[in-house]
Amino acid sequence: MTLEQFLTLVRSADPMDLVTESLHRDFVHAIPDESKYRTFVDKVRLDYPSSERIAIMGSGNWKFSLNPRKNFSEYHAKSDIDVAVICRESFEQTWEELRTYHRKNFYLLPKDQKEVLKRNGENVYSGFVSPKWIPEKSNVKFAYTLNTNKYSNDVIGFRSVAMMYFKNQDEAVDYYIRGFLQAKKGK
Repeated sequence: MTLEQFLTLVRSADPMDLVTESLHRDFVHAIPDESKYRTFVDKVRLDYPSSERIAIMGSGNWKFSLNPRKNFSEYHAKSDIDVAVICRESFEQTWEELRTYHRKNFYLLPKDQKEVLKRNGENVYSGFVSPKWIPEKSNVKFAYTLNTNKYSNDVIGFRSVAMMYFKNQDEAVDYYIRGFLQAKKGK
């Protein structure tokens, strides 16, 4: 698919359909072999057994970035792999770690760090979180780092892996719909 074909698809299709199809694919751009993609997802699922769904998203899924400010850049050798993990348990554990940090430190933080923490709070309210946002060492952040390093293997060209935990499928769909809407308006 060319960039023009991708943008035509994004502009003409219902974003809900695009997201649903992206979350439920049997293969993605980064791993076009069905069997290898299933193996990758199953490897992640071993660490998140209570997950509802796991999928590679971003340019690793559909070949191009949805971000107009990145000029809808094509998936390339330095692209990372964005993994959506729909798992209430992981979402809530990470949220609790952030809240614990917030309760202990918020009033001691400089203004710019308070703004980052507030923005992350808005993201949690919207149903998604990443352990990368936890500013200090924690078991949740450590496990996340170990796991993302483990998933960076030959199947994905040893690219870095970034995971986002979603509270449920509705929140994941909402998050990615916003990305497709942003792409639809862009450029």
